[in-house]
Amino acid sequence: MLFAIALLATAAQAQRADPGEVRGLRLGLDAKSMTLDGFGDLACGSNGGPPRQRIEDWSEFGKCRPEESGLREVAARFDDEDEYISKAVEDPRVARGKIGTRVAGHPVVLSVLFDRNGVVRQIRFVTDPRAAPFERRMAHILRRAIMERYGPDGWNCIDRPAAEGETAVGGFFLKQRCEKAEPARNLMIEARMLRKAGQGDVDPATGEYRSGQFESWTRFEITDPEYRKPQ
Repeated sequence: MLFAIALLATAAQAQRADPGEVRGLRLGLDAKSMTLDGFGDLACGSNGGPPRQRIEDWSEFGKCRPEESGLREVAARFDDEDEYISKAVEDPRVARGKIGTRVAGHPVVLSVLFDRNGVVRQIRFVTDPRAAPFERRMAHILRRAIMERYGPDGWNCIDRPAAEGETAVGGFFLKQRCEKAEPARNLMIEARMLRKAGQGDVDPATGEYRSGQFESWTRFEITDPEYRKPQ
């Protein structure tokens, strides 16, 4: 009897541990049947930028304006109950490593894109440009964790040259796009680590140190290969 209970408990834990693609989000889900468990506020997305109109449920995706692809983007936050608890007890260590919406430890802007029938056709996350400078500086490293998660083989990567005015940061320059095609999904990673014209650690006018003067980010998209833009 105890052995049977243990097996059932193990099976239940395995089911709970299945995160899907991203915290249970996956291609093919229907907006009407999607749960808010584990998620905080929902809003219309802006292609990795700040949230727009607040919505109450996944099924309200139709309130969001379509992108060029015809898909409608809903931005979502992971449930940040741990953050509220840490603030309540005035101890940030309570939620260390858990605060906000993070993937592989990196703060991200997460969104789900629906077709006109409410089916998930794309999942996207972009490292959060509002993060602290030291976290933003490491944002380009997220691409490594993604490649490891989906397997290091089969990626087609292109390293693009620097545009006019773009320079390395501490001797390192990255301007890369990688794609990988699988039967059930297409994967795309784009990453940057560089300085644009006019950016630098030191203000040339005052000689003072300027924090965060660089561009560092990772963008990841999981797309349904069968999706076609409506005519």
